[in-house]
Order: sequence, then structure tokens, then C-alpha cells
Amino acid sequence: MMRRRGRWAAAVLAGGLVWSMTTAALAAPIGALKQFKVPTAASMPRSITNGSDGNRWFTAGTEFTNAPATLARITPAGSVTEYLATCNGCILTGVAEGPDSILYLTSNDPVLLRFDIATQTFLTPVPMPNTSALGGELAIAGDDTWITDFNNDAVWRYRISVGQFSSVPVSDPADVAVDQAGNAWFAQPESNGPGTGTIGRIDTVTMAVTTTQVNAAARGIAVATDGQVWFTARFTPQAVGRLDPATGTATIFPLTAEGPQAIAASPDGSMWFTQTTKGNIANITNAGVITEGKVVKGSQPFDIVVAANGDPWYTMISANKVATLQLR
Repeated sequence: MMRRRGRWAAAVLAGGLVWSMTTAALAAPIGALKQFKVPTAASMPRSITNGSDGNRWFTAGTEFTNAPATLARITPAGSVTEYLATCNGCILTGVAEGPDSILYLTSNDPVLLRFDIATQTFLTPVPMPNTSALGGELAIAGDDTWITDFNNDAVWRYRISVGQFSSVPVSDPADVAVDQAGNAWFAQPESNGPGTGTIGRIDTVTMAVTTTQVNAAARGIAVATDGQVWFTARFTPQAVGRLDPATGTATIFPLTAEGPQAIAASPDGSMWFTQTTKGNIANITNAGVITEGKVVKGSQPFDIVVAANGDPWYTMISANKVATLQLR
């Protein structure tokens, strides 16, 4: 698909570059790994989120293997139920739960899909304002759904209660997360050349954008319980990073060739992230101590979420499985 570029007026405040490179310490592996097969073969499970019903929900399906686009539920015991998505040959991207137990899903179609957890049915999709919109990752806080759109160099905000979209110009946004105040944080890999990236913040009230350059190609992004903004970097250097919003200081923890992808906050203040190349997930503390789970070669862990009890759940895009580390 040909990309069309659009530019909007926005208040952009350039943040200073302050960063440090810190070597992470590696601890012994932890947790009992449990793996659960997805019923539909070669469905390539992708994005995963916690549901208010106590289950995990994930997206699957791809035109590359002819597996249909599905939303699936996995119970704590590992039972999987699949629901065929109401889109025509689409590839589902992100999923997150909003108010009233409604799941919102993005895809390569210019619509926002909705699924009612209570009735277990898809609702009427919400058309996006731009027909070339390519819904990427999404995050929800209160009334706001934030969506990255690589195709239009934008981050969209969909206000659920009034059904209205607005957007800010962000070049090649990769991932988005929200903090406790409802502000959106986004990552831009290699925005200032190879080996660099940008962490940006969109003010939920004014829609003003502030940015901080970091010396890593920020990709996945998440906000910790203490408000620190964490990110992964797949390109040189491969790393996990932490940005302090109060000071604008970024600390980079280099890795080797593990392929860090997605990252999620744990209730205990640490972070979990997927290592797609290595085939496992890992935990990192504020001090930079990394603890890894068991490696499953060729599994390609993709997205990750942490349950209320602290156990991480993640998708294995190549193994066609969803896995969890039982820590207790």
C-alpha cells in the first residue's frame, strides 16, 4: 500500500537528550512455563490484553497462512475460545479493553472493531476518519482510545463517549501507552538516524506534544507503576530503556541479540518484556537486574501482559501458542 503523508498543526516542544548506558545484571531463570496451543493452525497469535472477566484476550489470524482473523479468549487454566472477526480478510493488530467491558481492536482496515465481553459478540465497527488509516497499536485510559497510524504519520485519539476522533502528527509511530493521568506516550524508532529514537508524550487535555531523544531505536513502550516510561529497542543497540519523565533522563540497558519486542508493567514495579529472537521473556527491575524465563527455540514471543497476580502471559507468534510463567 502506498503511504500518503499528512501534516497537522500541533504544539511540539523539543526535549533535551539526557541519557546513560548501564550494563544489566542477569539473574537465574525463574517461574514454571506453561504453554497452550491455539486451536486454529498457523494463526500466529499477536496482541494480548487483560480482560475484566479475569481472562486474557488475544488477536490471531493472518492472510500469510490463510488463518482467519480472530479474537480469542484464554482462561487462567488455558482453555481457548475463538471468535471470528467481523472484517473482510483483515489482519488484527492491537486489542485493549475500554469502559463497559468492551474490547477495542485495530487492524489493517480503517475501522475500530469492538467486542462486547458480556454478550461475546462483535458490535458495529467504528469507521476511522481517514480511509487510508492503518490501525497499529492502541492503549485505553478512561474515555480515550489512543491508536498509532503508521500510514498517516499520526496518533489518533478516539473519545468513546462522544464517538469523535482527533489526531496529532507523529512520524512513523510504533507503540503507544498511557500513564495514570491519561496522557499518551509513544515510541518512534530511528527517528533521528540509526541507533536513535524518540519518546513522546501527548497531553490528554491540550493535545500538546513533548519529545525526548534517546540513544536507542525505541519500539515497544509501557508505563511502570511508579510513572517511569520503559521501552524496548530491536535495532543497534538492542536494549531495554527507562525514561524518567520528571528529569528527561533516559537509562539504556544493552542486550546482545535477544530481540526485545513488547514490554508490560508488573504490579510489583518491575517490567516484563518479550525476547523474540531468543525465544523467551524476561523481567527487569529499576536497578537493571534481568531475570529470564525458559527459552523455547523458534517460538518468537511477541506481545506480553501481566496478570493481577504478577504472572506474565505472552503470545508465541511462530509456535501458535499462548504461554505464561507461573511465578508462585
